[in-house]
Amino acid sequence: MKKNSVFALLLLFFVSSLFAQTKTTVYGNLGVENVNISIVNTPYGTSTDAKGHYDLPLFDRSETVNLYYSCIGYNDTVVSLTPRQLQRDSIDISFRMRKMSYDLQEVGVSAYSDFYRSGSNRNIADIAFLDGKIYLLENKPKTSSMVVLDTEGNEQARKDYDQLFEKLHIDAFDDLILVGKDSCLQVYLDEKQGILPVSTFSREDYRNKLLKIVCEYNGAYIVKTIVHDRGLYWLKFNHGKSQDFLYMKKDGSMEKPQYLCSFIDTIGYRACQSQWMDIQWEYHQVVADEGGIDLINEEIWDGNMVRLIQNSSLQMKVQWYCAITAKKEYQIIPLIFNDFLQFVALDNRQIVEIGKDFEIAKRQPLQITSGEKFFQNEFLTDAATGKTYGLFVDNGVYHLGLYDPGSGSVTMGQKASKKVYPRVFKVHDGYAYSVFFDSGSNRGVISRVKIS
Repeated sequence: MKKNSVFALLLLFFVSSLFAQTKTTVYGNLGVENVNISIVNTPYGTSTDAKGHYDLPLFDRSETVNLYYSCIGYNDTVVSLTPRQLQRDSIDISFRMRKMSYDLQEVGVSAYSDFYRSGSNRNIADIAFLDGKIYLLENKPKTSSMVVLDTEGNEQARKDYDQLFEKLHIDAFDDLILVGKDSCLQVYLDEKQGILPVSTFSREDYRNKLLKIVCEYNGAYIVKTIVHDRGLYWLKFNHGKSQDFLYMKKDGSMEKPQYLCSFIDTIGYRACQSQWMDIQWEYHQVVADEGGIDLINEEIWDGNMVRLIQNSSLQMKVQWYCAITAKKEYQIIPLIFNDFLQFVALDNRQIVEIGKDFEIAKRQPLQITSGEKFFQNEFLTDAATGKTYGLFVDNGVYHLGLYDPGSGSVTMGQKASKKVYPRVFKVHDGYAYSVFFDSGSNRGVISRVKIS
């Protein structure tokens, strides 16, 4: 019995040491109270105390982490930490926040760049473009509004809803859909520019049906598999790191979709699997020590990872896994150029070209010929012009680079956002649209820049 206790203590010490080595703490003094420090593209962050001090633990040390420092009345600052820097136990990032200068030139530039400003106490959750119109989704805490603008930013129609929607989606059939947490609503404009609802359906139907068809090519629908998840905190098959593509003839001559090609993010899958095994190991240990029912071993677990949280350590690991590692599905962008179809795998930078016979005609690497360290693994296609752009982020500001489908290359070019990390960023009809929230006026704002 005594030997078992000693072994358990040694094992606990070893595991604690192992976990301690996987965390980096960023700390420092900014000289200003209530500065928000957030991890870009995540809900996690902290703020400075009355003396300007802060500390923030980072648990994923395998990828570059961008820290975003913001405070009303001060310039935003972005600090990037590389995987090599994140191998340290702690990192001191201290500097003095710079106050904003409100000179006439800056105000004039800001006023000139603003394309649209929402009503008071409203943020702009998403924008979409269809049939020469610009559609906005404006949100309050529990309600949403659909706003229709012309190409000059003038409001043409508006409709309020008693429920909250998260984003706008235009499917492969050019139908406009408001996507909510639980339900979706399809709408259209009537002859008098009125916004009318067509049908309501579940979020699960939206994922399992509408998101499957990604485009049309050579008389067929191109279909992708959907990684089924019932929400952020549900375990996904393959952690969302694989993707299969198929095709189905539009004339109905095929009973089942036919296989085209597959992609898997091996590195991403292994990282997710490692974290998932870590969560399972600690969960089994806690349940065994406390004498509870092991849901996984008893095969009664439904995939909801919240049910595995037994202590603060597991809560932190589950939140980090779901919000950081496994949240982002493997990114495959289908692009049609002239007579061929390309699948661009942005995570491992691979291009697969499909011919008219629906066979793989060519494979080649995606080349980032400049701006390598700023490339954000994202493509934006301007449906109005047919051009595709790569997205780069330098010190939090977005840049665009034109993609050449023939050579499979993209180069960083034009600065295309005036604000650090805009909430939404899209391209349409030769313009780049940046959506952000003006905390000073408490309004959502869209700025527009002409793409040269």
